[in-house]
Amino acid sequence: MKRYYLFLFTLFIIQNVFAQPTGSWEEDPVTINGLNYILNEETHEAMLDNGNSWNGDLQLPSRVKYNEEDYTLTRIAWLAFAFCETLTHITIPGTVCEITHYASQDAYKNPFWGCSSLESIEVDEENPSMCSVNGVLFSKDKSRLYSYPAGAKAMDYKVPDDVTWIGADAFAYNIYLRSVEMPNSVTQIFSGVFSSCKNLESIRLSESLKYIHAYTFDKCESLHILDIPQSVGGFAESVFRWTPLDTLVIRGTFPENLRYDTFYFVSDSMIIYAQPSEISKFKKVFSGTVLPLDEYTNGVNAPQVVKTNSVNYDLNGRRVSGKPHHGLFIKDGKKLVQ
Repeated sequence: MKRYYLFLFTLFIIQNVFAQPTGSWEEDPVTINGLNYILNEETHEAMLDNGNSWNGDLQLPSRVKYNEEDYTLTRIAWLAFAFCETLTHITIPGTVCEITHYASQDAYKNPFWGCSSLESIEVDEENPSMCSVNGVLFSKDKSRLYSYPAGAKAMDYKVPDDVTWIGADAFAYNIYLRSVEMPNSVTQIFSGVFSSCKNLESIRLSESLKYIHAYTFDKCESLHILDIPQSVGGFAESVFRWTPLDTLVIRGTFPENLRYDTFYFVSDSMIIYAQPSEISKFKKVFSGTVLPLDEYTNGVNAPQVVKTNSVNYDLNGRRVSGKPHHGLFIKDGKKLVQ
């Protein structure tokens, strides 16, 4: 957690120095009714700044008054309520048209990252840029999922059909989810989407994904089997960091060499099943066992290894004929001690 707070502190400094929105925006935030805003004296717009805290439910105002002047709330900074653990429900007014990232990166649209008590996000129906579906924050046309509340208590979630894009950290820190299913309409997911979802056991990924960004499955403590669709042909760094995977099934091919930091902080007890043409690439960056894909008998994201064709391997991935005697072996994707 200290690393996250250091990261947030660094970004606050960067934002304040380098990345004010265009126009005559004030450099220093002001506090109005307990919330921090940056004001634009020319346009009389207000942006909800980073670093806010709130206890309970919050209806964001559409307008605020400062020095006897009225300002319309049109923007929310991307870390406006990051790690605010006491915010329970929030409503966004119709005047807000943008969630603003410090470096204008469009993938970052979750101002409620780490809000562990936040159960729902509501949006005024008149808002032209975003909407809420069952408490989840989407773009207005529902093609982009911005934020799934970290305190939402449902155990299962199916991403709606026609969603094509899931923003960075969208599901991060939700401790209630057990399974998430994506439709094949999803073509992009961004960094940290499932980070710290410590009770998430099953993820059905879209078969239209091309790339898995950094920290996507970071610290998913209950995720033991993951099936990566054939469409995926690239991994960023630390995709599976501190996640205790037993089995990683990778169905695609990778035109570029894998990054050496792809499997940082991943136990070498994990078994990777990969296309024969890709095995050597994975062995260069992963010190554990890599086996041919045809030895894995499950369907996509099946909950457990199906033991129909029992095959034994030694720890170097070599098939062992007959019943093994004494020692440590791999059988049906599991370690076996005889």
